[in-house]
Amino acid sequence: MTRFAADIAEQIWDMKYRLKEADGTPIDTTVEDTWRRIARALAAEEADSAHWEDVFYEALEDFRYLPAGRITAGAGTARSVTLFNCFVMGTIPDSMG
Repeated sequence: MTRFAADIAEQIWDMKYRLKEADGTPIDTTVEDTWRRIARALAAEEADSAHWEDVFYEALEDFRYLPAGRITAGAGTARSVTLFNCFVMGTIPDSMG
């Protein structure tokens, strides 16, 4: 049984968000592994990290909360990536007025 509502959703998870070795071997064997990886990474800075890992996992479970792509792809991977999904910039003049 799959947690995904559509085959394409599982394919996107596999291609973009599933943690894999450099040779393509999956580290996250299930989407539950991905949710656990994200929850553990987000809870790491909390005083009671085990409690918050469970709270974050429950939010992620069954896609009730879906973080931005950079967080889903990068949290808990040990890759040197930003988890910010948007950047605030000053006003950039253009011809639109």
